[in-house]
Formats: sequence, C-alpha cells, structure tokens
Amino acid sequence: MITLSCSCGSAGTTRRHPMRGLSADQRAALIRDAFSVSGGFLALEVDASWHPGSDEPTEACVVLADLDSLDASAGLDADGAKAIRDLLEVGHVRGQALPAPVEVGSVRFRVAPADEFGPAMSYLVTEGTETILEATVPVPHADLLPALLAVHRDRGIEGLVRLDVRAARLGLARAIATLDAEQRSAVA
Repeated sequence: MITLSCSCGSAGTTRRHPMRGLSADQRAALIRDAFSVSGGFLALEVDASWHPGSDEPTEACVVLADLDSLDASAGLDADGAKAIRDLLEVGHVRGQALPAPVEVGSVRFRVAPADEFGPAMSYLVTEGTETILEATVPVPHADLLPALLAVHRDRGIEGLVRLDVRAARLGLARAIATLDAEQRSAVA
C-alpha cells in the first residue's frame, strides 16, 4: 500500500503504484532524483493526478508518495529488485547526501529527511532518550554534522543545548557561526 500525502493536509493510501511498469534503471533514476530517501524508504514527488482525498489539488499542492523497498522493487527480477533495495539505503534529500549517524559515547548525532513538504534535513542530537538538539535546515546546505561534533567536543552537552536555543531563533547554520565568532573573540 502506497501512502499519499499533500502539503494541503490531504492524505490517503492507494494500491496504484507510481513505479509500476518501469524498468530497474528507470526506477533508479527516479530514486536518485527523489524528494528523499532514507533507511529503505522513498518519498517521491508525484503530479496532481495522485492527489489524495476528495479535495481538488491547487497549484500550491506538493504531493508525495511514500514507498518502502518492497513497493519500490515490486515486479522486478531478483537482480533489479536487489539493485533498487540497495539504492534505497543511500540516504539523501533532493540529491544532498545524508551523513551517516555518529555516536560519541552516549551521545548520538543523526541527520534525516525533515518531516515537511519542502526539501530539508533534520539534525538531531540525543543522549539516551533525551533530545539535546533538533533543528531543520533547508536543502541545499553545507554539511553541519562536523560542526555539531566540534561543538560537542569543545563545549560538551551544555554547548549543544545552548546551540539548540540559538538555532530556534537563528537557524542552525547561523547559530553555529555565532558560536564560532564568540569563541574567536574570546580567544583574541
């Protein structure tokens, strides 16, 4: 079952398949250009004919079809299906690669597709079950994970918590830049 969701709030499911009838190569091209891919799941932007629910789509509607690796590889031979499943393990948002998760002791740094209809990534830092930092950054942008790791290395959990507060006001990239500027002026 394919889940359909629209930026207008309409949602639904369908048995229709946006990749049905396509070859493994054609599906691979769609996956490489997809809205997002992460952990075997694919969000594919589809046209208004896929609009879910009883409401008519508007020009502002963004319709996404969410497929898992079974749906995306359905109907292919074994080699084609394996190639598609493997490709769905290479995470990205609109072509920008998702960095691999990093663990430093009990602190986990993870980047995933943001849960919104504009292309964005969610940066999440947790310690056990506690969220230390969570910020959404529009795509494209420079990889911010190394900077988050540096904040943790230099300032610990407290530094990440302060960064989270700033990121809510300034955005994550600008919040990191203000911390860097603050550190440079303290050293001078």
